[in-house]
Amino acid sequence: MRRLLAILIVPVLGALGAVPAPASASVPTSAFGAPGPRPDSYVLAGDDAYPEGIARDPRSPYFYVSSLTDGRIYRGDVRSPRTTVWLPGNAADGRTTAGGMKVDHRGRLIVAGGGTGYVWVYDTRTGALLHRFATAAPNSMLNDVALTANGDVYVTDSFQPTLYRIPAADLRGGTGTTRPLPTFLDLRGTSIEWNAGFNLNGLVATHDQRHLIVADYNDGALHRIDLRRRTVRAIDLGGATVHGDGLLVRGRTLYVVSNIDGNGNTVNVLRLNRRADQARLLGRLTDPALHGPSTAAFDGRDLLVVNFQYGAENPVLPYTVVRLGAGLAWPPVSGGRTTSDDRLS
Repeated sequence: MRRLLAILIVPVLGALGAVPAPASASVPTSAFGAPGPRPDSYVLAGDDAYPEGIARDPRSPYFYVSSLTDGRIYRGDVRSPRTTVWLPGNAADGRTTAGGMKVDHRGRLIVAGGGTGYVWVYDTRTGALLHRFATAAPNSMLNDVALTANGDVYVTDSFQPTLYRIPAADLRGGTGTTRPLPTFLDLRGTSIEWNAGFNLNGLVATHDQRHLIVADYNDGALHRIDLRRRTVRAIDLGGATVHGDGLLVRGRTLYVVSNIDGNGNTVNVLRLNRRADQARLLGRLTDPALHGPSTAAFDGRDLLVVNFQYGAENPVLPYTVVRLGAGLAWPPVSGGRTTSDDRLS
């Protein structure tokens, strides 16, 4: 039986009550095969894995998980509880650590390189390095990756007030050569308050492709970036704080993975308005199997959540990716174009 979620509705909503999970949950038919049961969790080998990012390939049964420790990349099959090391840590590529990731519609795995200052692009069929992009900024922390429907890639930097963009045209072909990582927006003087420590973290495109939503980890805030005007606006959360790490969006439902403070070990569920400048906190998904989660990916109606456990003196072993249950009555996608993050199996 699929693990069931306890959903705690935040007090600001009043007595709305909990949304019950069904006694059992079906798995929708995917793009790669017939429906069937899926494991509740996936094991990542190694007592030092510290898995940070996850990317689900919608064209296959595979997902990929990055290790902050040495840059290794795991690959899992959603039908099997075991994963394998698909790419070992590779100093030759400069991949000594790895963070946020996405798989684009052409089967390219795009990996943010944390403190290395690199973004790598790999062919998921062969594992070959296609591109490497390098930021010129010292003391960078390239954290998360978002894709838009036109194939552009956006990357956050937790230490520098900069948002990067790799145009889709720059991802064509590939011989593993290194090129500069292009800056899209200087974030100084915007609504984002820059502090010591981790600032910008998770990143996702809205369903209408007009905006990006970015998590300000330090301040428990979310900001909307207008891609056409290149402007930044704080999202009104109605007094709520969500110290977001990973972000996912489906339609106007926003999932914010959190691992610190009062809403740690939690996936916050918010409802965006049409302009994506306001969000209402609907509830918080919790589960005993969550241990310092960092981010998540969609697998059909489920969430695959990474147990990062960063900084834990005694991490719960083995490291895992946890499946959070299907069939909950969250609003479906309605209208607009779906982003790559919404292009589900």
